[in-house]
Amino acid sequence: MAILQGKIEDRSLYSAQLNEEIELFVYLPPKYSTLIKYPVLIAQDGRDYFQLGKLAKTADRLMTDESIREFILIGVLHKGIDDRNRKYRPEGDKHDAYLKFLAHELVPWISKEFNTLMLGGSTALIGDSLGGYISLKAATLYPHTFGKLILQSPYVPEVLMEEIKSSDKMQTIQIYQSIGTEESAFKVPSGEVKNFLDPNRKLHQILTDKNLHYEYKEFQGGHLWAHWQHDIEPALIFMFQD
Repeated sequence: MAILQGKIEDRSLYSAQLNEEIELFVYLPPKYSTLIKYPVLIAQDGRDYFQLGKLAKTADRLMTDESIREFILIGVLHKGIDDRNRKYRPEGDKHDAYLKFLAHELVPWISKEFNTLMLGGSTALIGDSLGGYISLKAATLYPHTFGKLILQSPYVPEVLMEEIKSSDKMQTIQIYQSIGTEESAFKVPSGEVKNFLDPNRKLHQILTDKNLHYEYKEFQGGHLWAHWQHDIEPALIFMFQD
């Protein structure tokens, strides 16, 4: 097993928006220095991205190989399925507060704790499924705060697609979007069967029409970490290659 050249820290901050302490995983790159300003990648489902997605390990290897530029990685942890639904789902009672937390509390905290590039184009979000939805929603609301998106099999409701179609504020956002060809009938934890593939293809057309810095990929597979994990490397190269 490869040893990380960078380091991972357990951190937390209190959110007044959510009225709770939010736990974080923080990965600092191999050559981290307080004298250098870094871009930032914020991961929804932080524990899953660090453990199942091997996001920090993949980023560490690519940075060590100098395949991508160094960045700071922040994994935002939730407290389980119920808490995730309350924050990530459009109808969740913590949905709006979580979006405000990301933009108005987490980003300023990161800038205070670490030496970061204070530009929206240097702050990225990554998320899968509902995490992809909440990342995309955050960027539509705060396009000058979150200028890069990695969307892995995102949940894309029709109302969000209409917001994006009518928005004139997303032209500067860089987006990597991927979806599996076997995601047309995925059974979500509630037992409901959802089609992720067709809405993602529709979103692809909308984003293509906007002439963004944009990459779209369809992989052979389903709505699983086994597939998202392999998709992380090309996503990071697209986002952070010099």
